Formats: sequence, C-alpha cells, structure tokens
Amino acid sequence: LILVLVILVILLLVLLVRVPKSQPVTGPIFQGNVEKKAVAFCINVAWGNEYIPSILEILKNNNCHATFFFVGTWVRDFPDLGRKIAHDGHEIGNHGYYHVHPAKLNKTELQKLILDNEAILVKEFNRAEKLFAPPYGEFNDKIVQYASEIDYKTIMWTIDTIDWQTPTSQTFLNRVLTKLENGALILMHPTEVTAKTLSVLIQEIKKRGFSIVTVSEIL
Repeated sequence: LILVLVILVILLLVLLVRVPKSQPVTGPIFQGNVEKKAVAFCINVAWGNEYIPSILEILKNNNCHATFFFVGTWVRDFPDLGRKIAHDGHEIGNHGYYHVHPAKLNKTELQKLILDNEAILVKEFNRAEKLFAPPYGEFNDKIVQYASEIDYKTIMWTIDTIDWQTPTSQTFLNRVLTKLENGALILMHPTEVTAKTLSVLIQEIKKRGFSIVTVSEIL
C-alpha cells in the first residue's frame, strides 16, 4: 500500500511539472469594484489645453482627484501644463505616446507605444500608473495581451460622456447621471462642455451618495 501511494505521489508531481502554467491576463476593464459606492473620472488628454485650467480648478475646489490619461506627444509639447496636473495630485495614466490606432500595431510597436510614453511620463512627473487607455478606445484580445505582458491594465469605460461631439450641458449630465452605478469609470476629455458642466456633475454625483476617486482606488 505504501509503495502504491509513493508511485501515485510521483506521478502527480510529474504531471504538475509537465502542465504549463497559463499567464494571467488583465482586462479590458470596463468597471471598477461594484462593492464600492464610488466612481472615477477618466480624462484623456491629447488636446484641449484651454479648458484644462478650469477643470483643474473645479476638481480642486471640490476636493476631487481624477485619472488623467496622457498622450506622450502632448506631454512633450506642454510639459508645464502636464506638471500642473501632476502637482495637483491627480493620477497619471498612459494613453500611448502617439494617438494612433493600436489595432494596426504589432506586438513590438504596441509595447513601444506604451513604454515610450511611460518614459516621458516618469521623466516629467516622476510617476505613472500601469494603466493603459487605448487611443480611440480601440482594443482586441491581442492589445490586451501585449499590454498585460508589460504589466499594464487596459482601461476602458462604463459611461462615455461623448463630450467631443459638443453636446449640451444637459445632455452631458443625462449621459452620466442616468447610468450612474457603483464602480463606474466615466470617460471625458478637456472640452468646453466638460469645463462648463463638471462642477454641477460633481455636486449631483455626491448628492446621490457616491464618492469620486481615482481609477487605481476603484479597482
């Protein structure tokens, strides 16, 4: 009986050694922790400089922090404004060095897109989270896999304000407030309507009992 048990243990060990361990892949992430009564603002920055100071002032006045996803060329061209965002304590995310279609890139190109951006973010801001918001919101299994291989989580959104289409303030508010839920990731950009409506949006979100946190805090 002992001999049989020894043989079984040996066979089990052999099987464990031979079975390849799968590599975990993270993402894409469309929503944070649904157990948390909180939401996060995801602000993609590739343009819209004229509205950023107003947005920062509103966030500061309301004691809120957002996650800003930067395009590297924007940081290269406007480092002072980028440093102001970082100095205000907002989370730094990665939107790719260039604003290109990631689905058209191979593995080497996509990882370079992310890592080149990480380099300039760390250089200018001394920090950068491993959060990747693909340009154009474009993703597939390969994009998620390639990002995961360099320890990046692919961040999408729960609610899209579609603010780049210049909606009215009321439409902007309705798009968010009618879909508000625990863990919501709310996508926006530095646009005129966002700057005009953000203060009211924050007040309405807080009225409904939600806190506003960064992406990392809500995952």
